[in-house]
Amino acid sequence: MVQKNGLNRYHFFLTAIAFLGWTISAVDASLFFFVAPHLMEEFNFSLEEFGIIVAFGFLISIVFNLFVGPLMDYFGRKLIFQWILFVMTIGTFLSGLAWNFSSLVIFRLLATGSAFAEYAVGATILIESVPPKHRGWIVGIMAAGWPAGTAISTLISLYVIPAWGWRSAFLIAAIPAFIIILIRLYVKEPVRYQDLYKFRNEMKHRIAQGYRTASEVSTKFKMNKEEAVKFTYLQVTRGEILKNIVFISIYISLVVVSYGLLNWFAPYWMNHAFQLDLVEATRTVGYGSLVGIFGFITCGWLSGKIGIRGANTVFICIGLLIMLWMTRFADTYASFLPAYMLWNYFGAGIWGTMPRMFTEAFPTRARGTASSISSAACWFSWAVISYLSPYISSVNGYQTAIFMAGAVLFPLALLPLWIMRRIPTANELEDYIS
Repeated sequence: MVQKNGLNRYHFFLTAIAFLGWTISAVDASLFFFVAPHLMEEFNFSLEEFGIIVAFGFLISIVFNLFVGPLMDYFGRKLIFQWILFVMTIGTFLSGLAWNFSSLVIFRLLATGSAFAEYAVGATILIESVPPKHRGWIVGIMAAGWPAGTAISTLISLYVIPAWGWRSAFLIAAIPAFIIILIRLYVKEPVRYQDLYKFRNEMKHRIAQGYRTASEVSTKFKMNKEEAVKFTYLQVTRGEILKNIVFISIYISLVVVSYGLLNWFAPYWMNHAFQLDLVEATRTVGYGSLVGIFGFITCGWLSGKIGIRGANTVFICIGLLIMLWMTRFADTYASFLPAYMLWNYFGAGIWGTMPRMFTEAFPTRARGTASSISSAACWFSWAVISYLSPYISSVNGYQTAIFMAGAVLFPLALLPLWIMRRIPTANELEDYIS
């Protein structure tokens, strides 16, 4: 069964909902960084302890992802899509009510753990619902929710927190999240998953009657029926699915370490290198995030033209040159600023293709599980770099640490991307692996 190439109102609705869900997740995560000075002052903890909290939040998100993947594959994309955002919203809201350090840590772990599970769930339901021809730029829009959320959080940090205090930031962020949860009631289960769900139910019925031959059960889409009846974690531990998980995990880990040093600690770096105060540094991050929105969408669109591998190669090579400019030749803020803006377009823009990589490299029968494992690898890398960043920067300095990560690890990420089998630009999902 071939999916039509035309877009309809539901496709735009789903794209907007996926974008807004990821935007809200980014607002929550970014706000924690921008309110960190206020939190450290009120609850009396250090920057190193802050890094530990962030790292543990990512570790909790790994646990969420490892459970969410099979839940998506067995109970549906829509149900998990809804509940993940609900749990995150509760964590965000409660963060604004934290009364001591311990309660703050608990609420942040709840919010962060679920927020980063949103990535794989949103990408899976979107990929399975939109036409192949438009998948690149549509997924780029969803991924652009991250810089959009970061930009929104800078506005909250600059104008809301000074007037109403840091608690108001989390409480305000929770309001649109609750609204999006209600709107998500109108999301439909992807037809591909409905086909898989029907097949599995029919196989359960046949097995109960003593029949075990899966090939006799008809399906609308291509499917490896013998594998589809197995537990999804067994399906992803063999063959090309396992290879893709390994290569994607290596790729994302290298990207995260090189990107994370600059992204999470940009305000502190600007303060150290150019003596910018917190307000000026936050405003700069906000401008960069706005530029990043267009970079994400552009890279996603380009992946629909020349493929995921080609788009990432172009953006990484340009990003490497910008990194050299930013860390080795930008001696003043005036020379740093344009480089930082371009980095947000090209260096960060590669994230516009990540949701495609996480999902299109795997078949529908185990896509939820495989994409969540890849996502877990991503958040594990974020946990590591969040924990180590304060120590790395204090020993080597921001300039040297970011230069080494960007000049060495960033281009190395291309190796696993070129080793794994190329994902076609606009293929039917089961044509790659069924």
